[in-house]
Amino acid sequence: MKRNRINNNDGGMIFGFIILAVGVLILLRKLDVFYPDWLLSWPMILIAIGVITLVKHEFKSFFGVLMLGLGLFFLLEREFNFHFGLQRFIFPIALIMVGIYLITQKRKEQQVLSDIQDKIRAKSTSSSTLGEDYNKGEKTSFTNQSAQEKSYVGMSGVSGTSYSDSVSIDSIMSGINKRMLTKNFQGGKLTAAFGGIDLDLTQSDFSGMVTLQVDVIFGAIKLVVPPHWDVRVEVTNIAAGVEDKRVYRQSEVDQDKVLVVRGTVFFGGLEIKSY
Repeated sequence: MKRNRINNNDGGMIFGFIILAVGVLILLRKLDVFYPDWLLSWPMILIAIGVITLVKHEFKSFFGVLMLGLGLFFLLEREFNFHFGLQRFIFPIALIMVGIYLITQKRKEQQVLSDIQDKIRAKSTSSSTLGEDYNKGEKTSFTNQSAQEKSYVGMSGVSGTSYSDSVSIDSIMSGINKRMLTKNFQGGKLTAAFGGIDLDLTQSDFSGMVTLQVDVIFGAIKLVVPPHWDVRVEVTNIAAGVEDKRVYRQSEVDQDKVLVVRGTVFFGGLEIKSY
């Protein structure tokens, strides 16, 4: 049976190397071995978070770029005396960047939906010329169009209902609730930074093995999954809570539906539930 490809960009190994490096640096300090103090400064935490997030998301994460940029800015300003004169403007600039990102993502969603609607309208127009019974064809077309319009309404926006086969949510200083209705779920990625995500997968289905990448930094993610899914949690948690509150029903577990949850939970929480 064909299996879905698993993303091998596991940030747990990267985080392990970072912890190892910090331990080595602390040990060297105890041994009075000289090294630059900025290696253990707090901006390096932001830089580490940015690097881990970018590697996990194949260098396509806005949050990773934002954390890396803020870390480099504070590192250069505080440790190397590069005075950019932007310290009092850094917070509004960060908010502006987040706003531009959200608006851009929304416009991309609307463009994709518009293209899909145009293709289906063209297909419906060509199908109406095949000489089928008019009344029957009109009824079928109306039913399909209604279902399609309902699907589009669910796909638009961040929160709400989605018919997409994959999920990609970045919750930054916000709360997002989404319900997936696809029967061919392909996994995806969730990022919660100073925010929360509630993802309902109880109406979804798939066959094989899929991977869901989760990154939580000062936030929380709650996953609601069907009780018969085989959910395997392989996350790295630091000063965080990972709770598996699923109802244990060994006889009902379907070994052909394996959901692998990977990622990092940093000063946050991950909760998995089933009903």
